[in-house]
Amino acid sequence: MRIRRGVAGDLPSILAAEKACFPGDLAFPVEALSFLLAEGTTIVAEDDDLVGFVIGLVEGWWGKVLTLDVLPERRRQGVAGKLVAALEEELASQGAGAISLEVSVENREAVTLYSSLGYRKAALLPSYYGRGIDGMFMVKRLE
Repeated sequence: MRIRRGVAGDLPSILAAEKACFPGDLAFPVEALSFLLAEGTTIVAEDDDLVGFVIGLVEGWWGKVLTLDVLPERRRQGVAGKLVAALEEELASQGAGAISLEVSVENREAVTLYSSLGYRKAALLPSYYGRGIDGMFMVKRLE
């Protein structure tokens, strides 16, 4: 598996992965993904094809994980951890001293992953993902 910076040509594969990972109402639309690919920091994991990606941004001292997608058949193989580590390195090089993210409290696998990577719960976000689906705001201070 190869980890690299995303490029504009990755958009179709990123869009397909987003649709495979998130239901229609939670998936980023093509316009948003295109914008984030151009303006944010995108890291992709690939074998012959894209198997996952993560997108983040830096604003001042804070970095932010906007989305992390790993194809369902490639989960629990270390892909997500490698993507997040590469993103953290990139965001730190852009001045981030800490990184935040939001995750659904119902997505226990993601909460466990982020916790294992050093992210800590900072706040509960009531109905963040729609009526009755709470989010968790998590943060990690970079070294």
